[in-house]
Amino acid sequence: MGVIAGWLKWRGLVLASCCLLTSSAANAGAPSVTPIELTMAGPEAVSVRVARGTTLPCDSGDDRVLVRGKFNAGEVVRASTTDACVCIQQTYQPFPDVDWAPAGVVCRPQSCVGAGKAKRCVPMKDPTIRLRIQSQRPE
Repeated sequence: MGVIAGWLKWRGLVLASCCLLTSSAANAGAPSVTPIELTMAGPEAVSVRVARGTTLPCDSGDDRVLVRGKFNAGEVVRASTTDACVCIQQTYQPFPDVDWAPAGVVCRPQSCVGAGKAKRCVPMKDPTIRLRIQSQRPE
């Protein structure tokens, strides 16, 4: 009876392992949501574009616009995407409707250790992409 009990225990471990791996694989394939939070720091209104994708500029045909508009100082704009990175572009004063800055790519926060080929990065627990949008060009 010891052989049968051992075999049943081993079979149970194999089945449990298979179920765990299947569950992990299913969750790994499911896209995670990346929240995006833009805080308009001002002091004046500016136009902003945020697009899903990494092709520059953000209104490229390869990107999908998530946020587009002119926002006042103090406003907080929220969106989300299943991508890890987004394209962002903004205008500056004194021409908030036409003075578009070069676009950039911003990704969800990560924690990295090591360097070179040994560098390993993992997503932070809070995946939110947070940006403060200034209306004055940085000097």
